[in-house]
Amino acid sequence: MARSAAFSMVLLGNPSGTETISESAQAVADKVADIRQQTGARRVDLVGHSMGGLAQRDYVKFLGGLDSVGSYIDYGTPEQGDDLSSVCAGVSPGCRDMIPGSPFLTRLNADPAVPPGLTAYHLFSESAGAEKNPLPGATNASIRSFCPGRMVSHADEPVASALRQLIDSALRGAPLATNCS
Repeated sequence: MARSAAFSMVLLGNPSGTETISESAQAVADKVADIRQQTGARRVDLVGHSMGGLAQRDYVKFLGGLDSVGSYIDYGTPEQGDDLSSVCAGVSPGCRDMIPGSPFLTRLNADPAVPPGLTAYHLFSESAGAEKNPLPGATNASIRSFCPGRMVSHADEPVASALRQLIDSALRGAPLATNCS
């Protein structure tokens, strides 16, 4: 079995995510190209949280990422945007992009939302708001559908063990599974 390496990045801006999501998508493209060059991998699996999921989907759809991506997983991602983005929209282009109906989201969500042939997952917590909207063309699954009664806040999703187990099973190409620990 080949060893896998994990790489991470943060979205553009100070604070992170304040630049346009398309600019962050270009940073994802650059990161994937760097990873492929470093490792010799033909394809890279993507896992993105919240706005990061939108940036990686923009990369896959519009910046040539489809040929370089194995599996696409987003979690806690507001696929149709989030009304709360209006709070920071005055100072953050990234927030403006996440306003429901924004030009960015209209373009991103145009059919097909997920390019055909891409193995895609949209995982979410039912205790959070806008991230519950499904991603057409992806396997959509909530933590609660596996762990009834489990409450996970949006901020806690990156460290929630049940969600991490779901992500791990998706990356292995296995049926989604967790022991809800």
